Amino acid sequence: MTATPAAISRSDSFRFAPSALEGEAIDAAVHEDLAASLAYLAEHLAPAHPESAGALDAVAARIRDGQRLPPVAFGLYYRMGEAALGGDIDAAADIAQVLAQVPAAAPGLQVIYRGGANSDALWPVLEERFGPEEAAGFAPITAEMATDFEARLKDGLALMHSALPDLHGEITAILREVLLAQAPAGAKMEFDGASHYQFWGLLLLNPNHHKTPLAVVEVLAHEAAHSLLFGLTRTEPLVLNSDDELFTSPLRVDPRPMDGIYHATFVSARMAWAMERMSESPALPIELRQEAAHLAAEDRANFAKGIGTVDAHARLSTTGARIMEQARAYIDGQ
Repeated sequence: MTATPAAISRSDSFRFAPSALEGEAIDAAVHEDLAASLAYLAEHLAPAHPESAGALDAVAARIRDGQRLPPVAFGLYYRMGEAALGGDIDAAADIAQVLAQVPAAAPGLQVIYRGGANSDALWPVLEERFGPEEAAGFAPITAEMATDFEARLKDGLALMHSALPDLHGEITAILREVLLAQAPAGAKMEFDGASHYQFWGLLLLNPNHHKTPLAVVEVLAHEAAHSLLFGLTRTEPLVLNSDDELFTSPLRVDPRPMDGIYHATFVSARMAWAMERMSESPALPIELRQEAAHLAAEDRANFAKGIGTVDAHARLSTTGARIMEQARAYIDGQ
């Protein structure tokens, strides 16, 4: 990967409309940051654990040679960093050895599922990060459910590629794995999609939702927009509000920190963009275009609710202000 695409992945060059080049640049920048951090950690491990330090240097070299890593590698990196910062150098060295064994990301968007052997490497790391209570909300699914949803996902990506090629390019540049799971039996609330900044390239989706290709397009636009924000805010947060400050969310019934409100607001604008483009595509059946227009109206209403809270209560960073300015300009038709 050359330095050219990475150079445009700053928030001050961000443009609201999706871009495959921007997706590639952000992914390159995230991996370059990882390589630099691994090399830094290797220096600190070297005196007591030279073999682990060498292993990290080798991973950093692979990344600089253009290799891309799957989400589990990023999860292990955060675990290792926390152990090192906490003074547990031995634990950090052990994690380094595990991280060094993680193979390169497979080409294309991989579908894995909770309960399947293909999630055995990722799930324990993800479960530890979530904690027992939150992890319990992601229950296993059957192989049949996974197969059925993978076909829907393929159809949704094909629809996106046809009608929204720029969004398709951006998403497929950023995402590497979709982990399927469902809510446990008897749950009062269940997720339909999720992402986590410590697992770059990962989406979690519930196959009990997103029953049509259009619904798949919308949820990918939704969740990938969260990942986009993660990639744009590597050096500065979106908001300066404390996480102890809670506010009404446009997309959740429970009060949320301002960072979550900001995410939901921006994501609503990105979803509106996707659905409005779908509604305007002459290649799509009129029924599909009408459904997309209805969904876009809902997304715009959610943006209006969110931006009101952001304007009233958010203390935006320079990065956060620049990004939201772009979203607002799109919604306002500028």
